[in-house]
Amino acid sequence: MSCALGSRIFLSAFSIALMFSLAGCGGSTAAPTQQTATLASSVDQVAQTELQRQGIPGMTVAVAKNGTILYAQGYGVSDLTTQQATPKEAIFEIGSVSKQFTAALIMQLQEEGKLSVDDSIATSLPEYSFPPAITLRMMLNHTSGLANFTDFPQLGDWVRNGVSEATVLTAVSQAPLLFQPGTQYSYSNSNFFALGTIIERLTGDSYAANLEQHILQPLGLTNTYYVLPPPSQSATGYTNNGAGPVPAVIWDRSAAFAAGALSSNIYDLVAWDNALIHGKVVSPASFKAMSSPNGFQIPAGGSYGFGLALWTFDNRPLIWHDGQIGGFTTETAVFLDSGFSIVVLTNDQDANPDAVVLDIMNTVCNSAQLSTNC
Repeated sequence: MSCALGSRIFLSAFSIALMFSLAGCGGSTAAPTQQTATLASSVDQVAQTELQRQGIPGMTVAVAKNGTILYAQGYGVSDLTTQQATPKEAIFEIGSVSKQFTAALIMQLQEEGKLSVDDSIATSLPEYSFPPAITLRMMLNHTSGLANFTDFPQLGDWVRNGVSEATVLTAVSQAPLLFQPGTQYSYSNSNFFALGTIIERLTGDSYAANLEQHILQPLGLTNTYYVLPPPSQSATGYTNNGAGPVPAVIWDRSAAFAAGALSSNIYDLVAWDNALIHGKVVSPASFKAMSSPNGFQIPAGGSYGFGLALWTFDNRPLIWHDGQIGGFTTETAVFLDSGFSIVVLTNDQDANPDAVVLDIMNTVCNSAQLSTNC
């Protein structure tokens, strides 16, 4: 069993895009219907190739622009036992893609005057022995130095049997810091776990209730869940045991919490991306803070904001994040200048969705026929 949660950011193949030739975007003379068909066949080819190459049971892919779906499709099977073909609407666990939802809730609370991202964690969670030098900003952009709870030996028990927030936070607060707060970058799920508890403290409601009231209902994201979604609408998650894919251990939601418990589908994530970049979730000033670099380079290249990884493609800025949790890997990427977005969801915790995202970027954005989409 793998107990890695939510980001493959550090092992990410995102950085391999530097090896691709990045041609400028040219105009297209193709008729819209021809262009649509070409886009569909191009995305299908990328997805089918990676599905076969990586041995992924099932996957859904969407490409969109400013919230409008340009093409969406399901591939492979959502359940190996029934051989159910993957519907486009299938719901997958999204792992650390959840972190941008948590970051947005924090920014909403700052807009309401209930906190400042420069507040100390010690003020927010006084009963734990967190160093006062750690701020919410450092937690949002992974410069806090807090040890990553998903590396702790007790994680397997927490995943199977559930765990209280106090148990996790006590363990994190007692673990040695990785470095002095604010001096380095190191991705740690502990940051967002603690931020979820802070949201609950300040609002008096559960993290799930905050998510529902302030994000899911206002945006109409009816296929996004904190609890496990209905099985009839969900893909089954798999891992590879060396002899082929087998059903993965599904995490208790309490173990993933605000760091990676959400499930969603490609349609809701396209809508979420569009709402986030266009000021429908947080204010433009808050989004600017979320998408500002933390001053350190992440291993995949680029930097990290608040729950968002930052990168450039052909000198064009984009936000992205990947996720990994028991049985699933996912990735979203959005160009900030055009609103072109890609969402890839897989039901294989060992899959690499980066390869799909990057190949689609290169196929679409560097094509004279398709680049107007990008």
